[in-house]
Amino acid sequence: MALHIGREIEIRYKESGLKLSEFAKRLNTSSRNVYDIFERSEIKTDQLERISKILNFNFFSLYQDSGVQEANVPYTRKEKNNSISIVVELDGQDSTLNQLVHKLTAINKTLN
Repeated sequence: MALHIGREIEIRYKESGLKLSEFAKRLNTSSRNVYDIFERSEIKTDQLERISKILNFNFFSLYQDSGVQEANVPYTRKEKNNSISIVVELDGQDSTLNQLVHKLTAINKTLN
């Protein structure tokens, strides 16, 4: 069965709990156009990238040839140097994994 990307987006949108108006605003489009997106079987990659970020789901993983889908894998964009940026939320503050490791290392040094 062929992938219908619009239906997949609609499913993740409903799971997100976002209001339609907020989702449309983040996409910089109208609420009516969001419904049109849900009906599409194809979508431009730049728009799918924006939707992936907003809904925190890597929709590109649904197109993998292996048929194995990465459910609930947050969207992260690979940088030109093939590194992946990971953001960790701790106590309500976003930090990169590198910043978190430095903080933990500093705490560990003070305890020893």
